[in-house]
Amino acid sequence: MKFIKYVFIKSLFKLIGLLPFPLIYLISDFVAFILKNIIRYRKSIVYQNIKKTNLNLSKKQISSIVNEFYTHFTDVFLEMIKLEQMSKKQIAKKFILKNKELIDGYCKENKSVILMASHYGGFEWCTTLDYFFKHKVVAIYTPLKDKVFNSIVYKSRSKHGIKLVPRTDSVNEIIKLEKTNKNFIYGLAADQSPQIRNINYWTNFLGVETLFFTGSERLAKELNIPVVFGEMKKIKRGKYQMEFKLIADNPLKLKDKEITEIYKKMVENQIKTNPSYYFWTHRRFKHKKSILT
Repeated sequence: MKFIKYVFIKSLFKLIGLLPFPLIYLISDFVAFILKNIIRYRKSIVYQNIKKTNLNLSKKQISSIVNEFYTHFTDVFLEMIKLEQMSKKQIAKKFILKNKELIDGYCKENKSVILMASHYGGFEWCTTLDYFFKHKVVAIYTPLKDKVFNSIVYKSRSKHGIKLVPRTDSVNEIIKLEKTNKNFIYGLAADQSPQIRNINYWTNFLGVETLFFTGSERLAKELNIPVVFGEMKKIKRGKYQMEFKLIADNPLKLKDKEITEIYKKMVENQIKTNPSYYFWTHRRFKHKKSILT
């Protein structure tokens, strides 16, 4: 049964990957309509998340953002599939890197970099970053619960050369890689809601008190690795820009939680430019400090 499921999904991915972008976006429009209006996939969570923020949006604005969000949501998923069939030349036309010299400079200094990003814009295009840097790109990911689907997505995301490391093994793996004296870009999306642990950090995010991962900061300080933020912009449908901005050149000089705070503010500013492109299906605000303390 698992084999049949694998063959079916893999064949579907292959078919979608061969389609031209205009047809992919027609399919995306249809799927977005089904997800939002018929299946109502996490629709209540999307509305609740947006309403909880301090974005101060009217009902009409929220409705417009939700509509655009579902279209973007399906775009990102279908683009992930399409990416598997794209060449470096094709990708370079649709994924623009700005201020790339910031990271290239660290390569010349024989330093690795921690790249902090968020689930905003075309974040799946980051799976192609290995094409554009002398650093080897290592992406930290959370495995999907469905093992068959996880296997297919894993192969799709690693198609363009990045090394994927499960979140549970990430600390030991990064420490091991740093001992090889080679240069790496460690990519982490630290904007999902973490498990409740003492090592995580309560802060105000978009006007809501919530938990934040501190793993990136702790690794940066333990290994003294510079930290850079990848700010994503959606230029138009199917074309994205990632601009690299410095968070910490020398993490040891920053106060405790300062790196996490800088990252958080950068994510907030990114969301405020266009809230439709943030992944509101994530239960970002599920923990409440007042209940836990």
